[in-house]
Amino acid sequence: MKTIYKAVRAKLKTDISDFKWIDEDFGQLNTSSGQRPALAFPCALIGIKICDCKDITDKSQSCKGTVTVRMAFDPLMKNTNSKVDNETLDKSLSPYDTIAKVYACLQGFETESFNALSRRNQGDEKRSDGLFVYTISFAVEFEDNTAE
Repeated sequence: MKTIYKAVRAKLKTDISDFKWIDEDFGQLNTSSGQRPALAFPCALIGIKICDCKDITDKSQSCKGTVTVRMAFDPLMKNTNSKVDNETLDKSLSPYDTIAKVYACLQGFETESFNALSRRNQGDEKRSDGLFVYTISFAVEFEDNTAE
C-alpha cells in the first residue's frame, strides 16, 4: 500500500498545481464542534483500502482495492442560481475544474507495482462546516508479495 500511496501522491503533486496540501487521509477533515481543519486549502487526501484478496501461493496474493482521493476546498460564496452572471457562476463552480483534473490525472494511471486505476464512483459530502468536500474512488489491482 505504501508503494501505491507514494505513486498516487507523486502523480498528483507533479500533474496538478491546484493543491496546496496533499497528504494521507487519516481523518483530518473530521473535526468536532465546527472547528476548521488545520489544512491548507484546496487539499487532496489519499486513502487506500484492500477489499478482496486471493491466494496465488502461500506467500503471495492477488489483491483488489480502492484508492480514494478526498478533496476539500475553502468555502466559496456558492452562487449558482439562475440569476447570477456567467463569471460568478464559473467562480462558484471552479472546484469542479480541479476535480476534473484529478480524474484525468489518475484514470488509467499505472506503474509496475499496480494495474491501471479505474474510477468507480465520485460525489460530494454534505457538511455543516461550509467546506466543499468531494471524493473520487478508483479501483486498483496489484500482487502483494510482502509475506515472501
